[in-house]
Amino acid sequence: MSQLDVLSDREREVVDLLLEGNSNKAMAAALHISERTVEFHLKNIYDKFDVRSRVELVLKLGNSTVVDKGEVAENEDGPDSRNWATSLQEAVSLFGKELETKMTDTFKSDVQDEDRSMTFFQAILTCLLKSGTFHGRASRSEFWWFTLFLFLLVTALSYLSEAVAGAFLVVMLLPWLAAGTRRLNDAGMSGWWQLFLLVPVGGIVIVGSLWARPSA
Repeated sequence: MSQLDVLSDREREVVDLLLEGNSNKAMAAALHISERTVEFHLKNIYDKFDVRSRVELVLKLGNSTVVDKGEVAENEDGPDSRNWATSLQEAVSLFGKELETKMTDTFKSDVQDEDRSMTFFQAILTCLLKSGTFHGRASRSEFWWFTLFLFLLVTALSYLSEAVAGAFLVVMLLPWLAAGTRRLNDAGMSGWWQLFLLVPVGGIVIVGSLWARPSA
């Protein structure tokens, strides 16, 4: 029995459009329903498959869906790598769509909402999207969640390869310093205080205490 049998006809239509990489807006237009209705169907679909996002859903359904659609071709031509490659491509595409959706959710509120507390994933997305932005503000939750993310990832990568971990640190240095500058701006201070990071040992203590200051 197909995994899709647990879905209603409308939910199957939503899943088909989602697997094609459509945004909520595009799905709403294709099905002639509102975006809120699309979100309602997605929530029900996530609940039925015990997932929390588009990416998790496509990783759970993508392989079986691609295999079902390519079953005839596979029987004729023999197994090849196109099935997993297509599935991977769909997963990447949907991750991009989800990233775009989360970007919209993060930035659609205006400036006065910037001080609100962020979740772990919101902080990561915000800091990555503002990787070259040194103006504006960053709340404590935004900066420290992002710092924790970098620490955990560098620690994990160091077990695989110190060279990879080092390269990752170099790539993420600019987004981290940008987030740190915005955090200092939020605390009513200049981002140039981060120059103290060049001071051995004591520098990180000084700047860390400044990053921990509340919003001005």
